[in-house]
Amino acid sequence: MMANETKNKIWAICYGAFCHLTFLVAGLSMFFTILTGFTYSFGTLSGLASLIANIFLLLQFPIGHSFFLTNKGMKFLDLLAPKDYAKTLRTTIYASVASLQLIALFIFWSPSNMVVWNVDYPLNLFMVMLNLLSWTLLTISSIQAGYQLQTGSLGWVSLYKNEMLRYPRMPKTGLFSLIRQPIYFSFCLVLWSSPMMTLDLFIVAVSYSCYCFVGPFFKELRFGRLYGQEFESYKSRTPYFLPRVNLRYFKN
Repeated sequence: MMANETKNKIWAICYGAFCHLTFLVAGLSMFFTILTGFTYSFGTLSGLASLIANIFLLLQFPIGHSFFLTNKGMKFLDLLAPKDYAKTLRTTIYASVASLQLIALFIFWSPSNMVVWNVDYPLNLFMVMLNLLSWTLLTISSIQAGYQLQTGSLGWVSLYKNEMLRYPRMPKTGLFSLIRQPIYFSFCLVLWSSPMMTLDLFIVAVSYSCYCFVGPFFKELRFGRLYGQEFESYKSRTPYFLPRVNLRYFKN
């Protein structure tokens, strides 16, 4: 019995360490690459090869991110862990794979170095502050959505403690009381608030902004099935992507 518990803890720590390491690297690479407009990267391809590779990097995250939430996708994730732990570690593996996908995009993109706009001093300081504020909103909304689920800690911590998975309740408070998709909204702000807007970042920002707006519709279908009337009531009183503006405050 003690041997099994020790084995469980070792597997949990290994998966947890890998998950959080990749999460940290993904976050740092995203922050630096977006702030500098994709002007620094390990990608060195050019011409047609660059175009094909960048299109692949651009598409692999939204396609994979959505696929791994399907039944077939979850079965694939189960192959990445020992059979006895697979279902418990799903959330940890999902977060790890998502981080690896983001690392691939933001580190191996082959930059064109074509500048769309470059905000000069002192306005660039305002853009940097706006970018930091956007990251703050993204962090807060992720915590309010359930940081255990968002960071992948839910799976490995449950295995370490030998507990059943307890998913966080449907988020309805904080930023989620203003709009239903604050995580996706904040990520759009992150993409568009860089002082250095190259053609590369512009393509990523346009593509992922579209995904951030359309993708959550499928997430909400799952929420409708999971939470039923609770979600329908929340949906009826909370805007989807943009907060409501009370026009009374603009009247004389």
